[in-house]
Formats: sequence, structure tokens, C-alpha cells
Amino acid sequence: MEEEIKAIAIGRAWGKGKKDVTFLNKFKTLDEAFSTLNESEKIDTSQCEKTLDEAKKKGIRVLDFWSKCYPSLLKEIINPPVILFVKGKWKNYKLPIAIVGTRHPSGYGEQVTKLLATELGRLGFTIVSGMARGIDSIAHKYALLSKAYTVAVLGSGVDVVYPPENRKLYELICENGAVVSEYEPQTPPYAFNFPLRNRIISGLSLATVVTEAGIRSGSLITARCAMEQNRMLFSVPGEIFSKRSQGTNKIISEGACILTGLEDILLRFYPDLKKAKEVTEEEKKPSSDKQDLILRSMEGETYFDELVEKTGMEAKELSEILTDLELAGAVKRKGGNIFVKT
Repeated sequence: MEEEIKAIAIGRAWGKGKKDVTFLNKFKTLDEAFSTLNESEKIDTSQCEKTLDEAKKKGIRVLDFWSKCYPSLLKEIINPPVILFVKGKWKNYKLPIAIVGTRHPSGYGEQVTKLLATELGRLGFTIVSGMARGIDSIAHKYALLSKAYTVAVLGSGVDVVYPPENRKLYELICENGAVVSEYEPQTPPYAFNFPLRNRIISGLSLATVVTEAGIRSGSLITARCAMEQNRMLFSVPGEIFSKRSQGTNKIISEGACILTGLEDILLRFYPDLKKAKEVTEEEKKPSSDKQDLILRSMEGETYFDELVEKTGMEAKELSEILTDLELAGAVKRKGGNIFVKT
């Protein structure tokens, strides 16, 4: 019998988040766990075989708690998933940080999330989030743009794209990062799945950052999980009159570390903050003659068409370089096709 079939059978029998890590650690191997389970109840693995066949057709891997590829950080939480389904390029990631928040961010929330995902990504951090609308999607998008490894934890099967408008983002994550879930393939995004999956987002991460969240935001569940898991928790303060910041301000009052800039995070991970800042500043410098040409061609607010004319570049190439400059903080888009040097 294939190891993955045994893993799926165990996952079905023991349920989601119902076995604590002390119990799971009693077994040294998957075979030992399966044998123990099989002694107490007869296991029908026929449906498990169908699930595995379906997973293999879709390029989905099955990782069990005893596998060498199972994330070590996740083994430290009180109720780790017995199995993980993975789609994409799974690897031993480094410096994982979760960035989560409201599905309906303000311009401020978007700006902060873009900055953190971009700069942390450039410094080699892995960005973990839930691929939900709003802050989650922004975090994944800018992690990808900064060439960082990113992990999306779903509240559905890894072959079910939710929300559906994130299809392109989902494909990019699968190509450059990984999508994971404890739910079997084809599992719909039931509302009750998401609170449980949030423990995995924080569990995969050394720290969790909540950039903007209302008082009822699901990201506060992730924050609570991070605190229960004894992981670092950061929260970005917001206006006291903004409903979108009521949640982030509340968890600061409850003990989350206040985040006022990138250095607040770097100080926790880099013994030499000066060196980290130098790396960041180096990334912000124009890295090509074409970038220099674009910057020299900009006088105040400049339209995209003006830049095409002044630089002589093709529109596609110019757009790509402007995106790089925007991510580096050298250029700001003011709406439409207007750009300005920062």
C-alpha cells in the first residue's frame, strides 16, 4: 500500500485539528500510526486510493506529519494537521512571515502591505498568507514581484481556486511558490474551514503581521493563533476613527508588537540591522541604464505616453521597468498613466 494512501486514511480517521502534537509524537513513523489506527477500527482505503489518483493527476503532493518534507515549524503547534496537500514548488523555505488582514483594505492598508511584502521578499523572507481578497492577495502579489517564495494556505482543496477572481494569482503561486491545505482535493471553500486553516498560516511562520483589520476580521483569528503558538505577532497601528483599524489597534493593546516600520521586524531577525538596511537601500538604486534613462526623463507628473516618446522604448518594456522602479520605491503611480519620481 502506498504511503500516501495510509496518510489520507489517517487524516480522514483523525479529523482536522483534533489530535494534539503530543499524541502524534507517540508514533515514530507513518506505518506505526497507521497500524495503531487499524487495530482499533477497520480502515477502508478504497476511497483513499481514488483521492490519491485524483491528486496525482493534478500534480498534488501528500505530506504526512512524519515525512521529512513536512514543515518543522508546523510540528511545534498544539494541533498540527496530520496531512498537508501541496501544489506547486514545495521546498525548505526560510524566514517565513505571515502577512494577513482585511478583505477590504484602505489605501493605507494596501500601501503598508505592498511595502512589507516587497522589502521582506527582497531580503529573502518567505511570505505566507491565505490568498483571500484584500490584504492576503496583495501580500502574495508583491512577494512574487519581489521574486520571493510565497505560500498560500487555503480553506478549500488545493485544486479549488477561491476567490475565483484569483485564478491568475493562484497559477503564479503554483509556478513560483506553493499552495497548501489540510483539506482533500475538490473540497469546497466552506465558511467553517477558514478559522481552522488560520492556525496553519501562523503555524508555518516565525511571525505574523496584521497590517489592517476590523474588529470582526478573520485575520484576528490568525493573530490569536500566533500568540497561542508563542510566535511573534506584529500589528500596524491605524487611525482611531477607522473601522478598518479597530482590530489591529485592539491586538496592540493586548500585547502584539507595534509595527511602525520595516526595522521593527528586521531587528528581530537580523543581529546587524545596519547590514540589512544597506541591502534594502542597494535594492532601491536603479540597476540599469534604462532605469536611469526613465528617471532622467521624468519631470514632475509625467504621463506614460510622454515617457514612451522621450525614452524611445516599446510600451511593454517601459511598463515592466516602471513596475520595477515602483516596487523599488523610486517611482510612484498617481493614478491612470501618470508617474512621478519619489
